[in-house]
Amino acid sequence: MIRRSLLATAIASATIASAQASPFLPMDARGLAMGSTGVASAKRAHAPAYNPSLLSQGEHDDDFAILFPQVGLSVADEEEMYDTFIDINDDLVPEFEDLFDDATANNFEDKVDNLGQATEDLQAALEGLTAADVNNANAKISEIRGLNNNVRSALADVRSDLTTVDNLSEQLTSELNSVSGNPLSGRLGVSSALAFPGKEFAAALSFSGNVTFSGRAFFSADDSALLNGYSDAAVAYADEADQLTSDIDAFLADAEAGNVDQDDADTIAAQAEDTSNFTSDTITREDGSSYNLIENGDLSADAEDPDMTSNVEVIALAVADLGISFSREFSFWDKKVAIGITPKLQRVVTMHYAAEADYDGDIEQEDLEDASETYNHVNLDVGASFRFGASNKWMFGVVGKNLISKSFEVKDAEVKGSTLPRTLEGGEVTLDPQFRAGVAFNGDWTTLALDVDLVENDPIAWENPTQYAAIGAEFDIYNTLQLRLGYRTNMSVSEAEVASIGLGFSPFGVHIDVAAMANPNDPEKEAGVALETGFYF
Repeated sequence: MIRRSLLATAIASATIASAQASPFLPMDARGLAMGSTGVASAKRAHAPAYNPSLLSQGEHDDDFAILFPQVGLSVADEEEMYDTFIDINDDLVPEFEDLFDDATANNFEDKVDNLGQATEDLQAALEGLTAADVNNANAKISEIRGLNNNVRSALADVRSDLTTVDNLSEQLTSELNSVSGNPLSGRLGVSSALAFPGKEFAAALSFSGNVTFSGRAFFSADDSALLNGYSDAAVAYADEADQLTSDIDAFLADAEAGNVDQDDADTIAAQAEDTSNFTSDTITREDGSSYNLIENGDLSADAEDPDMTSNVEVIALAVADLGISFSREFSFWDKKVAIGITPKLQRVVTMHYAAEADYDGDIEQEDLEDASETYNHVNLDVGASFRFGASNKWMFGVVGKNLISKSFEVKDAEVKGSTLPRTLEGGEVTLDPQFRAGVAFNGDWTTLALDVDLVENDPIAWENPTQYAAIGAEFDIYNTLQLRLGYRTNMSVSEAEVASIGLGFSPFGVHIDVAAMANPNDPEKEAGVALETGFYF
């Protein structure tokens, strides 16, 4: 029946004409814990990820710093698709499968087959029947009545399950339609950096790798027609069998009175043959192929092991950056402004994978290679920052990242498991520039930060666009223990807030930082974690 891989594949994974860059969301533990702020508040080796000019905003006694490794992971289920699939997979699918499972006693498939056998036995008894065989022939009448009662009993068994079949079909169709096309997205980041802060000259070497994926499942009209077709076919079969049993009763009453003529015998025999050979209405798929769920009184092979056409689709974008950041402090109208640049080499990989929802084959390395394209690119980040306020503890920063825009092809995806060659159209992803501004207060033991995206960042595929506004705070206790918290909202959509919290431990220049974030109203909508270690000298 319905293979569970329909749901498992969709959970594990999700045509585009155009897609854009991923959100401005570095995955370091300090910034993530502070609401993903950092354009004016990042320190030393964090600067290349947020604003390279901050390399020149350190204290005079700051020496070099190393971050290795930084690891972060976030997952966004904007429409709570995962929960719906879990409910379907744990509850509705097992109930529906049990109706057609040979190991289940008295399952619906057996009941339909029993009805088919009962009508076949009745049809055999009526085949070639003459009026003389039944008029006032108590033995023959008794035989036919017994077989007719068998049909009626088998019919009652079928009807007893029709409500269940109909309700489960309706629930499955409704639940699958509710999540069809909804995105499940995620982001994995790994990075490291070596920084040499300084007012006159500062530099950093950084590496980062980010993989952003967007997946969705489509519940096809063909599969909706299939699920709803079981009940429709069984009802039509049951109605025809019900009419036959009623007509047999009337025929036998006439036979007991000796009022049956040959036309009556021929008519009832033909009716029994038609019911025994009942075939449900033809269902035509979108590709033009067709099938019947009940053929000659039994469930067909298409009903027992359907060829489902719902599919899952995943688009992923992996970007690896190797950058060298340079920064220096300049004087403009007696105001010291730090300017930093990060020229970087980029390796960009796009991937487009699709499979039918009931595909149970393994995902081979070769499949992923065939679904991906790899590109090399040169890009540039530029940032500026300056201190202000009576004590120079306030900082303003602005940055532009990936200033050299470029589009990258996404391959067409052959749908794995499809019985007919079927391809989902690809498209392209574009690394567009990202711009963010921030302001921060950097006190002796307190840091407060506010960051705002200056432009909306489009998604790589089907998830929501992003334009973040974020606030964060850090409380540094004796340069040894750091407590952090933050809050971030997506101004492009509603109900897309994230609260974050983190902890840092930094004895003798060794830094260990952890962070976690989640949607405060519903953590399953978006959540993430990050971990990093480093050394500050």
